[in-house]
Amino acid sequence: MLSVFSCKHNPQEDITPDLTNNYTNDSVSFQTEILPLLTGNCAMTGCHDAATAAEGVVLDNYNNVINTGDVTAFNTSNSDLYVVLLETDPKKRMPPPPAPPLTANQIALIAKWINQGARNTNIMRCDTNTFTFGAVQTIVNNLCIGCHSNSNPQGGINLSNYTNIKQETQSGKLLGSINHLLGISPMPKGGNKLEPCKITIIQKWADTGYLNN
Repeated sequence: MLSVFSCKHNPQEDITPDLTNNYTNDSVSFQTEILPLLTGNCAMTGCHDAATAAEGVVLDNYNNVINTGDVTAFNTSNSDLYVVLLETDPKKRMPPPPAPPLTANQIALIAKWINQGARNTNIMRCDTNTFTFGAVQTIVNNLCIGCHSNSNPQGGINLSNYTNIKQETQSGKLLGSINHLLGISPMPKGGNKLEPCKITIIQKWADTGYLNN
């Protein structure tokens, strides 16, 4: 997600982190929904990880997202992080080609988080009893597809469809990378290890025969 954020990146007063249980069933979780989405599509080498910090934007933790992404709580139109996702010009939209744009649902989730106050919520909603391919694909689309799509298959790995995801899982590469096993490049690259629940979902899907369900 190379940046064409507006040139202003004025330090913004931090929004008080909210890691309590002060949320409803409709609350968006920054730590388990928004941050993984940004890590998988934006905070990578050459873009908005701490080492590259393209245009001064770093999207690897809450404070950096709020401050360098120019996020204004309750105001999507004044939040650069959101505005650039709506660009239709390929030269301006984020993530830029050849990476695919975020889906409408992913953009809506970011908007919802901002409109709820852009809080640092940490809500666990992972259900290991649902280990269909649909659940696996959702995890992959949120965390991996920014680097491993049809148009942007980094490392020669394309995770854009059932056949490819099944192949990478059967080979041991996908599970090895998300478990951060020695000798396999850890994924998400430059990000934290996936929640145990998400790893369990992928493992259960594999253990039950890689069904396309």
